[in-house]
Amino acid sequence: MKEFYFYNAELGANMPNFMVCYCSGSDFNLDKFYNHVVEQFKTAIFTKDLVIISPAFNKEEINDKLFSANALAKLKDKINSLQVLNVHRCYIEKDGNFDIKSHFDPKRSNQLPFTSKDANNLIEHGLFSIVTRRKLVVEASPNFHFIKPSGKHTNKFIAVANVLESASEISFIASSLLKLLPTDVDRIYVDTSGIYSLAYELANLLDAYNESSNIISIDSFGSYGGIEEYQFYSNEKTLVLISASTSNNLFKKLNAQQSLEQASLVSVVMTQTNSQSQKVLIEFKKYSDQFCSKYFEHFDSYDASNCHMCLKEHSVPVALDKSRFIFDAPRRESYLPLAIDSDANLKELISLYKDLDAFRCLYDGVKGKKSKAPEYFIDVSKLVSGSDKYREKVANAVLRHYPMNADSIIYCKDSGAKELAELIEKEVNKLGLKPNLSEGKIDEQNIPKNGIVVIAGCIQTGKSLLNISRDLRAYRELDLPITYIVGFAKLNSNSEYLKLQKDLTFSEGKCGHHKFHEIEKIILPISEHKINAWQKELEILKGLSQRHSAEQKLKSIIDSRMTSLRKASSLEEKGLGAELFLRSPSDKKMILGATFAFWDKLDNQESFEHHSTVYYTISSILQRLRTVAKKTGIVPLGEGYIIRQLDPLMFDRFNEGVIQACILRAAKSRELDYSSDDNQSRIVGSLIERMLVMPNADESEGLPEFLMALCTKKLQIRTDHILGLKSHEIDKDVFPFVWSLAEQAKRELFGEHKELVAKF
Repeated sequence: MKEFYFYNAELGANMPNFMVCYCSGSDFNLDKFYNHVVEQFKTAIFTKDLVIISPAFNKEEINDKLFSANALAKLKDKINSLQVLNVHRCYIEKDGNFDIKSHFDPKRSNQLPFTSKDANNLIEHGLFSIVTRRKLVVEASPNFHFIKPSGKHTNKFIAVANVLESASEISFIASSLLKLLPTDVDRIYVDTSGIYSLAYELANLLDAYNESSNIISIDSFGSYGGIEEYQFYSNEKTLVLISASTSNNLFKKLNAQQSLEQASLVSVVMTQTNSQSQKVLIEFKKYSDQFCSKYFEHFDSYDASNCHMCLKEHSVPVALDKSRFIFDAPRRESYLPLAIDSDANLKELISLYKDLDAFRCLYDGVKGKKSKAPEYFIDVSKLVSGSDKYREKVANAVLRHYPMNADSIIYCKDSGAKELAELIEKEVNKLGLKPNLSEGKIDEQNIPKNGIVVIAGCIQTGKSLLNISRDLRAYRELDLPITYIVGFAKLNSNSEYLKLQKDLTFSEGKCGHHKFHEIEKIILPISEHKINAWQKELEILKGLSQRHSAEQKLKSIIDSRMTSLRKASSLEEKGLGAELFLRSPSDKKMILGATFAFWDKLDNQESFEHHSTVYYTISSILQRLRTVAKKTGIVPLGEGYIIRQLDPLMFDRFNEGVIQACILRAAKSRELDYSSDDNQSRIVGSLIERMLVMPNADESEGLPEFLMALCTKKLQIRTDHILGLKSHEIDKDVFPFVWSLAEQAKRELFGEHKELVAKF
């Protein structure tokens, strides 16, 4: 067992350097003490003051063994025969106060007294030394960040267990806590088993002060996850020890527990400002001011929905267990999409509707007024008017699912809902039924008596249906069955989709649960991209437009693309379809060639020009890979501590520009972050360098999309694997837009901010 904790401290410019020795345990070994002090003085030869700190129950033994004329003289001789040394004994009482006595060297004059304030300052220095040396603060790398037990996201985490490695240091921390404790303690609750050793040492200290062997009960309630289920028992002798507070939420939850009204709540570490004068040992704000250290700054936490690190997408959120924390960088695995990853449902949808211009992007499906247009828009009205197969499916759905007693049809205000409702009404009329048709709500002139059918054209979150469902509660006294029919459902995952259905169909009425049916459905990454690829592109284009404002030809190309993106969400355009991606270096629209692996053979016999349909295909496949497990039980691109990425060899396998563009736009940043893998980074880097050398080649048509992905940091590789970008020779006159992207990517990767001259 390590009995001594040594450290050095400087209390001020006009104060001498102090060497501090905290003595733990109850058996003071004088010879070991001598040896440790001598070793310490080898690295602090100008020290003039030695402070001995120990719990007061060690006072008698230390005084007898060390504080005699012969013992102190022997200590000075062992250090240096000419050593001038003041020795201060500082005993910590049970209430945290100090019993201080100083032994000043007669060779030193005008000595300032050693006070309790000095002792407190030295304690703070000792804690500061432990905190920084033992790495209390664990900082994530740029590639991942933490999800705390509270559910908050942060790039810094407080691992109190890290500072509890040395027995003497644990005793030092426990002694420092005494001033914050109630008069007597008979029970200690801790939020995590990671600080159990500190609570145990605290109990040992209290028993030693009380000269008793009473057992102080210690138990962990399991942090946030255990508060509601744990049965607390407390009185005025109960201590609740919180390991670390970065949001103060745990303290508030505990403080609100009636069963802990009499208990004392003490936090070991607090990163935020202590605005409520809580009992805290280590306050980061105070330490930052005292030690002028940035180590204690920037401990912000964010809700998952408002996390800027998630917004960047290439930083992976890693969940931390309540009591055991693993801080090694997450392991990475890659997956190469295969033809079998396109399921039968997706292939059928493409086969039926790929030629209808129904799959579009960047339109909200209503009036084009949303500030952030949804990434995926399916125009159901085009399916209703242009597809015999779709109308047949609607007719079959009416025969199978339309309730014969329903006398009211309400359709949502989204695009295609009215056309679908009118088609359903037409099919219902064939059955001899005459329901009333209304938009958005019940027709007050025709209150339904038997049943209601609610129709949506296309849904992704189901908000429009949920809103109508909420409004229908005003007619609860009618107690009517509701049937929901959706023309096309876009879903993130089967689990989320099932939850939406349960929310809509749940009913406590006499008619039982409501019903839900969809005509078609497709899995897509709905709202998973915090900022979609086209929003990021628009920001890059704005910068390029300003940078090249004096170059009319280039600026015209950039502004034309910006105009196209801005108009996409308008009611007139209703999104982008045929030209979703950047044009090739030679300013040609990229076209999908025959034999596309993810479609049925009959659907890829010829070239195909509609970008969005291809994009939907790739997006759907990637989302399935993120949410659906293989037979092995592994979700190929699922989230977790293992970072699962796309194998960069896919860019060689799928070497057509439009497919590469789909992957670069639809993938998440973490799935394309190859900066930590030498081999994967080299594969992508060499591919881009080949394109830079031959921008006019057919195999290089995706170059603008690769450069844009580098500019937006969607794609990340090591700079030493793309040195060709630094000295590229793209002809500015022949490929002006590609040249501007290459220059921007160069600035982003190599930090070159000066205007660079192109080589002609």
